Amino acid sequence: GMPQMEKQLAYYELDLGLNHVSRRWATTSHRTACCLAAVPGGADGPGGVLIGGEDYIEYVHETMSAPPQSVTSTNPNKKATKIICAIPRRKLHPAHKGVLVTTITVHRQKKSKFFALAQSELGDVYKITLTLDPSDKTVVRGMIVSLLDTLPPGNALNISKSGMLFLPAEFGNHVLYQFERIDLEDAPTCTSEEATAAYLDDESNPKIWEEAKFYASSERASKLACSFTPTMLVYLVLCTRFKIIRKKPWPNERIKRILEPTINTLLCPLPMLHWC
Repeated sequence: GMPQMEKQLAYYELDLGLNHVSRRWATTSHRTACCLAAVPGGADGPGGVLIGGEDYIEYVHETMSAPPQSVTSTNPNKKATKIICAIPRRKLHPAHKGVLVTTITVHRQKKSKFFALAQSELGDVYKITLTLDPSDKTVVRGMIVSLLDTLPPGNALNISKSGMLFLPAEFGNHVLYQFERIDLEDAPTCTSEEATAAYLDDESNPKIWEEAKFYASSERASKLACSFTPTMLVYLVLCTRFKIIRKKPWPNERIKRILEPTINTLLCPLPMLHWC
């Protein structure tokens, strides 16, 4: 058969003085990884990258050799090196079929706070929260993934400072939503600690003691993930739809320029966008 090919995440650094780009760091990621988002760093957060793939969302950082976990293994030969979390799955979704995360975005809030949103190929939107060390805000201890709502599948997720979510739909009209609330206390939730505990406690097959192989199975992901029944607009409110006359890509700057009057006024129930 074909050899197992690895997919890597790489950091590149630009030296403006020498006008030179160098590869600073690289690590192996999930083979199904298809989207990523940068986590605020420096004074605003721990830095690093969120990676979305099939069934899981992973956090990686170049300085993270082994994540500080509260879960320990009785087997000294098994060590957890990843901060990875399964995503909640629909109850009727087949266990052998994976769910692909197609887009991730990170939104910065005031006082160095932030959160991330991710959407799956089915339209389910998840809120991603990183658990930081109380004594050192640059160290990530874990990750929490909670179901936010089910929306039409989109090409991107754009969050405004005024609490609006713009969804450029993959098919049909684009939609503008407003957040009702963002603290999801009762929502279906998965944590990275649950995934780590399952990996460390699994002694069924020594061949899958390697983390990459353990997390490669959709059936195992379905056992780790909590299940839910899809709902519509529980934490979001539909504000307006945008009827698109001619479809083109949506650059972020053009989105902000076109949506600013609509976000401020919301007077027109169905504005039409004409591209020039």
